[in-house]
Amino acid sequence: MVQGLKIPKHSGPDGQGLPRNVFDQLIELLKDKDTSVEEAKAAVELCLTLSTHTQWNDTYRQELINLVIDNT
Repeated sequence: MVQGLKIPKHSGPDGQGLPRNVFDQLIELLKDKDTSVEEAKAAVELCLTLSTHTQWNDTYRQELINLVIDNT
């Protein structure tokens, strides 16, 4: 798991919606020991911009926060 990763709230315009399978790929990327902090931040930002506010803030963000907490 990438250490020191902050998971921002979605406050910009709604994206088209992020499919669950894409979010699951993000989780796998973040769990990969070879993923750099820069790669992780870019991937999180991309997924955030594609998500709707509700998707990100109510579901995906919380899952990522729990993942970060569980792996510290």
